[in-house]
Amino acid sequence: MREAVTGSPAARLLLYMRLLMVAGCVACLGVLLGHDGLTILGVLWSVFAAGIFAALWYLLERLQRLPARIEVLATPQQQEGEFLSAMGHDLRQPAQAIALFAATLSAHPLPDSSRKLVSGIESAVEQLSEQLEAVFAIAKLEAGRVECSTRPLSLDGLFSQAINSHLDEAHERQLHLRHVPTARRVLGDEAMLLKAIDRMVAHAVAITGEGGGVVLGARQRGSMVLIEVWDSSEGIAVELLPQVFIPGSSYGQNLKDRGLGLVLARRLAVLQGGQLTLASRAGRGCLLRLALPAA
Repeated sequence: MREAVTGSPAARLLLYMRLLMVAGCVACLGVLLGHDGLTILGVLWSVFAAGIFAALWYLLERLQRLPARIEVLATPQQQEGEFLSAMGHDLRQPAQAIALFAATLSAHPLPDSSRKLVSGIESAVEQLSEQLEAVFAIAKLEAGRVECSTRPLSLDGLFSQAINSHLDEAHERQLHLRHVPTARRVLGDEAMLLKAIDRMVAHAVAITGEGGGVVLGARQRGSMVLIEVWDSSEGIAVELLPQVFIPGSSYGQNLKDRGLGLVLARRLAVLQGGQLTLASRAGRGCLLRLALPAA
């Protein structure tokens, strides 16, 4: 199956990225040895990042062409799965290497201007890694390579975990982030549900301005439990609402995760027998609502 990918544009792009990674490593070593290589490192990082985002865009285009339910013969599906897995490894590897070298650089005495550059590299790699993880998680779901095991789950503990993972960012931006204690229980897959709630909270935090608020809670409506995330953002433009759950759409261009978090959350919701929707009013914020069967 690997022969089918060899020589393709994706394969050449990945080879190019590996070469850039080696060049970046050499530049980092030059800095550590005391040479004036930090400016070169910045240039190399810019080129490397361009290669990464080109590969990410390539994969998003492939993902958009996949049908909602993949109904193909076993052999093509296996080929697609192998291609995505191989690409995931190749994209994660250089990102992790750059993060390691940036962390090594930050541990050394550096002038303020150089430290600012290293900090920017670390931030960019963190953002890139988040996008890649979302892309490949979506791809695995679309390919039917993830099993869902539903059981009765208590929401309060999951809410606490989701909120705690974003407290540092909320504190830095002076956001009021909290959840309403609840005794509600739902039928769901614990790992999938936690990831979906986490992505919902992450989106609300990302679009809410400094000093705003984000609240996570749950209520029951008939046989369904509604998990809701309210925010005090400026809302989403009406013309962009249909694009919110489309990977690679213009809506996500200004978001840290390129909007892939909500795409993943919706896929996870459907897999658990639920539904994720978003409502918005200009100047009054957004409401993300995940509906799941009550336990």
